[in-house]
Amino acid sequence: MKAATLTVLPLIIFALTAVLCEGWGGGKAVRCLCQKKTVEKVKPALVEKFEIFPPSASCSNTEIILTLKQGMKVCLDPEGNQGQKVLTGQKLKIESKGRRGKKQKQNKRQN
Repeated sequence: MKAATLTVLPLIIFALTAVLCEGWGGGKAVRCLCQKKTVEKVKPALVEKFEIFPPSASCSNTEIILTLKQGMKVCLDPEGNQGQKVLTGQKLKIESKGRRGKKQKQNKRQN
């Protein structure tokens, strides 16, 4: 009887651990910052700053969060017309910074 108990007890503990661990993983939990409906368009004069969050392990969406001058934060639709313009402008800004740095290095080498 003791041998049977010693064999079954570790199996029960293993089964309970497996069930509890699977419950903790729980599939893919979406932890996006923009949970509510996103806005299509915001007047640029009302925007104080914007932040772009690319897709990550916690959220598979690109998110654009605008902080308005009143202090309110809204999510801009990255698929909308204004969202696309923000993303394109940000890409151009990043690319131009890289180019400027290379040109400055080339100019220094020539001098």
